Amino acid sequence: MITVGFLGVGGLAELMVRGLEGSGYRLLLSPRGATVSARLAADYGCEVAASNQAMVDGADGVFVSLPAATGAEELARLRFRAGQPVLSAMAGTGLDRLQSVIGPARGAVAMMPGYANALRMGPSILCPDDGFWREFLSKVGPVHGFADETTFTAAAAFGALSGATFGWMIHLIDWFEDQGLAPETARALVAGSLRGNAEVLLKENRPLEEIAGMVATPGGITEMLLATLADRGALAAWEEGLDRVLERIGGAGKGP
Repeated sequence: MITVGFLGVGGLAELMVRGLEGSGYRLLLSPRGATVSARLAADYGCEVAASNQAMVDGADGVFVSLPAATGAEELARLRFRAGQPVLSAMAGTGLDRLQSVIGPARGAVAMMPGYANALRMGPSILCPDDGFWREFLSKVGPVHGFADETTFTAAAAFGALSGATFGWMIHLIDWFEDQGLAPETARALVAGSLRGNAEVLLKENRPLEEIAGMVATPGGITEMLLATLADRGALAAWEEGLDRVLERIGGAGKGP
């Protein structure tokens, strides 16, 4: 059985462990985040290592979800085996920096939404497209591999987009509740509409413009809503926000 160690047992690690239940991997947790580690061991049958180094020594591959501000320094204090797969999910930590602190190990970087991975529905991005980690991540959702780190970094902005959509959905749900809908009905309508439309984009082999034209008829209510959003700058604000995210994580936005 393949053992994957988790270094940094916080929110993301907990969601990944949930999604990996029954996947066939043996999960070995670092004692960092002791309270969460103990609970995951009790709830999902994980094991907790005696120390961070013991976790590294006992793992075939190491999944890193340490805080980005201090994660590289913590990795530098550990000893990794030659060729040992190490995957960093620390936003803003590039391959060169990762490789410099894990020495002879084999580094890769990834981004995933987290909560959707707990339901095995969350996409992950991976650079480089390492076979060990592709197989691992495929247990919790579709995997998109990148050979070029610049393109990967641009794609990594989807992590912020994923989280922001929750705030957007809550805002919309609140509007429907203000119109008198029951909370459960408002939640089901917003979530169900977006889930259905997402499936259209994933499964319909039509150009995006054609799909949009089929649902936004001239003079209709969809066209009116889109025009209002564009007039208020709401659509352009998403681009501005993503440009700022990309700048934060080490890329260069291409906004106007």
